[in-house]
Amino acid sequence: MAPPRYKNERDEGAQPDWSASAGRSVPPAPAEERTPAPRRKPSGNNASRRVVSARKASRRKEERTVIDDLKAPSKKGWTPLKAIFFFVFLPFQIIGMMTRKMHWFIMWPLRALLSIGFVGAVIAAILIIVYGTQSKQYDISQIVRMPERTIVLDRKGREIGTLHGENRRIVELNEVPQVFLDAVMLREDKRFFEHGGVDWWGVGRAVQQVARHHRATQGASTLTMQLAKTTYNHQDRNIQAKFLEVALAMRIEATYSKKEILKAYINRIFWGHTFLGISAAAHGYFDKEPIDLTVGESAMLAGIIFGPNEFSPYRNPEGAKEKRDIVLKILLDEGKITSEQYKTALAEPIATKRPVQRGEENYALDLIRREVDHIFDVLDAQNQEVKDDTIYRGGLIIRTTLDLDLQNAAIDSMNKHLNELEARRGYKHPTRQQYLALGKEERAKKLPDYVQSAAVVIDNSSGALLAVVGGRDGEESRFNRAIQARRQVGSLFKPFVYSAYFEHGGNPDSTISDGPIARGEIAGGGSWSPRNADGQSHGMRPASYGLLKSRNTMSVRVGNRAGLDKVIGLAQLAGFQGKIYRSPTMYLGTWEASPLDIAGAYTIFANGGVRPSPYIIESISEKAHNGETRERPIFNTRKVSRRVCTQRTANITSSILQQITKPGGTAGQTARLGFKAPCGGKTGTTNKYMNAWFCGFSSSVTTSVWVGFDKQRTIVDRGYGGTLALPIWVDIMLASQKCGYPQETISKTPKTSTAVLRLCRESGCIAHTGCEAAKAAYYETMPGIVPEKGICTKHTPIAEEVGENGPDNGAPTAEPVLSDEAPNAEEPVPNALEVPDNEPPTAQEVPD
Repeated sequence: MAPPRYKNERDEGAQPDWSASAGRSVPPAPAEERTPAPRRKPSGNNASRRVVSARKASRRKEERTVIDDLKAPSKKGWTPLKAIFFFVFLPFQIIGMMTRKMHWFIMWPLRALLSIGFVGAVIAAILIIVYGTQSKQYDISQIVRMPERTIVLDRKGREIGTLHGENRRIVELNEVPQVFLDAVMLREDKRFFEHGGVDWWGVGRAVQQVARHHRATQGASTLTMQLAKTTYNHQDRNIQAKFLEVALAMRIEATYSKKEILKAYINRIFWGHTFLGISAAAHGYFDKEPIDLTVGESAMLAGIIFGPNEFSPYRNPEGAKEKRDIVLKILLDEGKITSEQYKTALAEPIATKRPVQRGEENYALDLIRREVDHIFDVLDAQNQEVKDDTIYRGGLIIRTTLDLDLQNAAIDSMNKHLNELEARRGYKHPTRQQYLALGKEERAKKLPDYVQSAAVVIDNSSGALLAVVGGRDGEESRFNRAIQARRQVGSLFKPFVYSAYFEHGGNPDSTISDGPIARGEIAGGGSWSPRNADGQSHGMRPASYGLLKSRNTMSVRVGNRAGLDKVIGLAQLAGFQGKIYRSPTMYLGTWEASPLDIAGAYTIFANGGVRPSPYIIESISEKAHNGETRERPIFNTRKVSRRVCTQRTANITSSILQQITKPGGTAGQTARLGFKAPCGGKTGTTNKYMNAWFCGFSSSVTTSVWVGFDKQRTIVDRGYGGTLALPIWVDIMLASQKCGYPQETISKTPKTSTAVLRLCRESGCIAHTGCEAAKAAYYETMPGIVPEKGICTKHTPIAEEVGENGPDNGAPTAEPVLSDEAPNAEEPVPNALEVPDNEPPTAQEVPD
């Protein structure tokens, strides 16, 4: 081998170039010793060997260069651009080293595949980091925590209606047919139990279809991805939104089991109109529970998921039938239904049934809604967000004191008697039938102007409201006259005038003049001199006679003896609210009150002078979910009462009121109309027959009834409380007897609530765990209720854990919060009488 040469022979200080020596450290020979070697003619074999040797040397040099590059950077140092290029192309250099010894027809395809795979892995890692980070910003617990309607139950556990939240009611998987679950999964996600949130086989099929048809013919979203999209309300339809749904689906699958995900899906998905979840859809389309869905109905609901409004059976029954038949064929092909089931379901018509809701329920729900809002204002006065979140989420169970049977009986009686009134010969006011004959759009613009009525039924011992009816139909008018309308009460107020007189030493046998009232005789009355309606005077009579016969002159003299302040004080204690006219005309009933005020006040005459505070909400609790066995208590009503007058006073007034309902009294036709149980009450009629009242009580309940117009006018000539309101009262009291409320001798001592009984509504006997499991048990708090035959035998008892979840369950308690709020803006309360604010209304001079 030739000796190495200097790079620049003229430069004596130049260093030798060692590169040509292939790494051998051999110093060059002195110049005088260098002699040219004799040239030999190379043979062919030697030339070939030299070529091969040169190639090997070149390859070794390349390997050393790569290794040196891997070991350390160049002596000139790193620049940011060099560093980027180094790390970017390093994997490809490694791939080149790994495949250098392969034949070219294997090496280059393999290098391409490995490079593409590496690039794909890098992109995937970036996507995972970016969208995984974004997905962690979402509250994953929202998947199973979904807003739903708050359910309102009556005292026997029957549903009255719903409030707050969304139109959704959460059900468990065992509360829906298995064929429905099969239909949903086969239709939307056949491999639901096999993938981890993303069905990559489905993605491949979707890509294949796009390549074949040049458009998307099938989706690749799994049930989990759809659940993520629906939960977080993603509206965008682009690749970024899809990547985020994939990341969320993986988080969901890692957090919840497949059954939990499936349950969340069927309860959250939108089924058209306002129906959210399978329960709302089953009730909205077929008016039935989900478990009662047929094979055909289940298939239809599964078929319209991707286009619920477009294929709604209400709007497009043919389209809904087409989707149902497709799903039925899939179920048959997959062996989920038999051929007989397939043929039967295929022959079923698309038969929808809208749920029926009675209008009178709206009046009770309106009161309950306001009371719930008031309760949350009290509980969360310092935390508005807690209240808003609770109302938004819904999912509460509100147990009320209402009795649906009594509520329905009240509205039926009201319409029956007022329809008869409107059918009388010579009746000159607009009727409800005329209003209903108007077109729907015209009715929406016009408030009803036909004669109305309102009624309230209250439990004497506890103050629980058993029925609240604010008008003839809540759909036609939302104005709740039972609690919002304040009207002059007329002679209905006289028992409180006499009670004030008895409370301060008066005696029912004390004689009072029935003659004309002289000028200046009544304190504060000036020249006011009211007359009796019949224009007659009966001389000196016992004070009890004045109340029994509703004599105006005697009542004014009795009130004058008691004193205006004493009468006002007792009336306010009894529950009368609103504006006070401090005038002697008050003795004749110019005070305005609502039917609720009247009913609550009259309970003192059936309860020994004690007035329980009226209330309608028994308790509020949060539903049990996700394996929980008990509801979480939020609120319990603490029953309170106050003494209004002495027991002696209440008993004297009560005995006179009981005489009024017997023959000879102003409500003497009570027994003739059909109610023969012990009772007491008083009629009330205002000036020009504008308001007709009756309020009466039995041993267990007190009921007030009002009849009149929203814009006050004469109802009919001689439209007394005893002829217009009393018949409705009798029907309601008869219904209370049928509902099991005892009608015994009226007590002369204050009543207290008896122990709470847990009864079975199906057998009427004492409930046990079997009745609880059948959802047939309810709490009965009415005193005097006795089970029919001891322990229920209709249901089989089941084992249960030891524990109590009674009234003392740790929930906050509060006194009843029925409030005197302003009526809705839709229908302002009509003025009782058009008089200046500084002048008292005129006293009525009409008989009862």
